[in-house]
Amino acid sequence: MIKQKINGKSAGTAYAAMTTADFSLLSPLLAGVSELFIKVASGGTVANIATPNFRRFSVGKKNIDGVTISKAFTLPHCKTTVKDDDIRTQTIGLFDVDYNSSVKCEYCNSIGNSSRG
Repeated sequence: MIKQKINGKSAGTAYAAMTTADFSLLSPLLAGVSELFIKVASGGTVANIATPNFRRFSVGKKNIDGVTISKAFTLPHCKTTVKDDDIRTQTIGLFDVDYNSSVKCEYCNSIGNSSRG
């Protein structure tokens, strides 16, 4: 697994089966700071999730020129009691509008989620 940070912000995680040698060849091509994590063990208990309750959202803000700056994010599994409005409350005014800015978003829209309030 490769974790990457650009300008101090997480740019994402790539899941790839590779060796340290593979990563040393690839890392000069990657922007920012990259780290390789290698799986050394597995365990734990099975969550028995029948249907993953993921949620996808777009957050953003219009700048003074009327151009919308935005980014999307996915929550991989939410509690079944969480509504879209709960997520909006936790993101509006708190999340950055994109990876290159510290400007906070003014909206949070659901993307392709079923109607959950």
